[in-house]
Amino acid sequence: MSEVKKIRYSYDQIHELVKTMAQKITKTGNKIDFIVSIATGGWIPARILRTFLPHSADLPLPLFSIGIVNYDSRDKLLSETLIVQELPANLDIKGKNILLVDEVADSGGTFVKAVEYILSKEPKTLHTTVLHLKDQSVFKPDFVGEFAGNNWIVYPWDAK
Repeated sequence: MSEVKKIRYSYDQIHELVKTMAQKITKTGNKIDFIVSIATGGWIPARILRTFLPHSADLPLPLFSIGIVNYDSRDKLLSETLIVQELPANLDIKGKNILLVDEVADSGGTFVKAVEYILSKEPKTLHTTVLHLKDQSVFKPDFVGEFAGNNWIVYPWDAK
């Protein structure tokens, strides 16, 4: 088993990584109607993706989020992954093309819960993307910025 390293990323590094991810997504020709971020880690990558992804309307791609938690306020692992913020009740994603975004797939449990939730809304397509994928993740997103092994990642928005 390899040593776990703590890797710190700057906003500029994240920006470039997301730009590269957007290019990969765009090359597939997949249409995207809505971006859905997994709060809170997916907010910033989703917002940057919105800048780089093509759209057919006069307005930028709509951006929404769902809140999912694995830990309580004391950082104790919960017995199950919980959705604590759903999409707006008046948002109809049935028959739409959705891109689901998060910053890291660590265990993959958050993605599993989010995908289950989004699919219950009957989208036409659902594609997933993540900045960093860890080795132990049970979920493998469609688009990955970088493979992180088992390293501990410190994002600029999490640094204290």
